[in-house]
Amino acid sequence: MIRSVNVIGAGIAGLATAVALAGRGWAVRVFERGPELRATGGGIGITPNGMLALDAIGVGDAVRARAVVQHEGGVRVPGGRWIARSGLRFVEERYGEPIRALPRLDLVKALADALPPGAVRFGACAEPAGAGDARTPATIRVGGTELVSDVVVAADGIRSAARHALHPGHPGLRSTGCVSWRCVVPADGLSLAAAETWGPGLRFSILPLPGGRVHFSALARMTGRRRVVGADGPVPLFGSWHDPIPRLLERSAPEVLFFDRIEELVCPVDSFFAGRVVLVGDAAHPMTPNVGSANLALEDAVELAHAIGPARSWDELRSGLAAYDASRRPRTSRLSRMSRWMGRFAELSSPVAIAARNSGVWLGGFLPEAASRRSMDAMVRWVPPGG
Repeated sequence: MIRSVNVIGAGIAGLATAVALAGRGWAVRVFERGPELRATGGGIGITPNGMLALDAIGVGDAVRARAVVQHEGGVRVPGGRWIARSGLRFVEERYGEPIRALPRLDLVKALADALPPGAVRFGACAEPAGAGDARTPATIRVGGTELVSDVVVAADGIRSAARHALHPGHPGLRSTGCVSWRCVVPADGLSLAAAETWGPGLRFSILPLPGGRVHFSALARMTGRRRVVGADGPVPLFGSWHDPIPRLLERSAPEVLFFDRIEELVCPVDSFFAGRVVLVGDAAHPMTPNVGSANLALEDAVELAHAIGPARSWDELRSGLAAYDASRRPRTSRLSRMSRWMGRFAELSSPVAIAARNSGVWLGGFLPEAASRRSMDAMVRWVPPGG
């Protein structure tokens, strides 16, 4: 009988999948190499598709209690002029949920709280040891011990060892030529609005959070003579931009400033599963940070649990894994391409291209719903299976 799952990784994707399968009666164990729950990168925006996924696994209300609604958004230039600004009520009217924001760690804790006590094992570095088949279970190796289960969910992130094991000939990751810094700082005394500011190959995002805090991210495309390393910090590039950006940067201590070199898959993998091992989240579809990849990970969790949750035999499990793969790969591949295009558009660096980009955004800003409908639909118009 198919009823047990070992999950590698206690990030958003791994915990959400564990919660979803536990809700269907599966025995779940989550193995996290770190000593405690953690979430790099500061804040996160939960779009309507993410909230629907959280509701489907019973965690929606806990997340709403920890989040704030984003009421407006827009795009500015480094001098502060708005080139597009609008209220975000249309998001809730169109999709049934507003955009919410909270610290990533609070989302991770809400998911972990929904699991049975002791389900997450910390300080446990797990890796696939055998994919399993019709006659043998899947195997993971934790330290010197091999553990078996009916299914292994690999949620081990962008540099997934499980993905490499399933697809050893895949070319893997490539650099996007971009780096980013992310941080959460106190918001007291600042006038804040959720917004992005676009400069030549540069982007600065502001996301207000609950509890008098604010998340910011600063992204730079390394082109021409621009050479930046993490130790330099974002101040040389963004410190002269409009308020409150300099003040946000002043409040970011080096020890809490998360630096990242942004990478993506060279090309999508040709399957999200092999045998009894299945990929979710960034392990399955790492992409640039423009379309809400954490929300896609929540979708993965719901769709995988729906597809394999009722399985009681190998044939049913195999069929369920194939159904999950057939549903998730086209959507995530499409959004990966869309995310890449959106990033390149926002990170244009030539003066002529910047002028054309800003003019187009400004014109579209008069009708934000009409101008953004196609891309918003692609990102957030998702309905949980069976819903």
